[in-house]
Amino acid sequence: MATRREINSQHEKAVMDAALHAHNQRMGTAFSIETQPDPPDAILVDSGNRTWMEHTDAFYPGWAEDITSYAASDKSHKPMARGLHSDMDEQLAEAFIRVVVKKFGNEAYRPTIEKYGPGILIVGLESPWLDAETLRVINQKWADLGQPDLSSVFSCVYFGYRAGGQNRAELWIGT
Repeated sequence: MATRREINSQHEKAVMDAALHAHNQRMGTAFSIETQPDPPDAILVDSGNRTWMEHTDAFYPGWAEDITSYAASDKSHKPMARGLHSDMDEQLAEAFIRVVVKKFGNEAYRPTIEKYGPGILIVGLESPWLDAETLRVINQKWADLGQPDLSSVFSCVYFGYRAGGQNRAELWIGT
């Protein structure tokens, strides 16, 4: 059984690979990971052109610890709270907004932006209740904030998610 660190590393790679595939298809590019300096999580290259990619996750409260501690050999399983859950979409949307705003304000990206320009952000959406309504609530909350312009740091933002047993990514319309 893998450690929590190994599980997180595998998760990050799977989400980034899905987003990279989606980005290349959408943009007609062939970017691949050149290096992983951290930060950012990856420098991408396509025929001498370079950009960068950063990954983060937005979790429904308690879900992250449940799924990672369940699978990790170095952690005792800590299940998500039992009982009724309410406002699941709202809570995940708020987590999404928090991580996007935090990543946007991260000064550690400044040297990378100066060298390569704005990068690509992938936000893994992690919730047992993730569906189209969740995305609608995310978009509504972003609109309520006045749709802040992220383009000075991120040229595009992707949602990462699992569907049909596979990792997938979709360009977020908020960017």
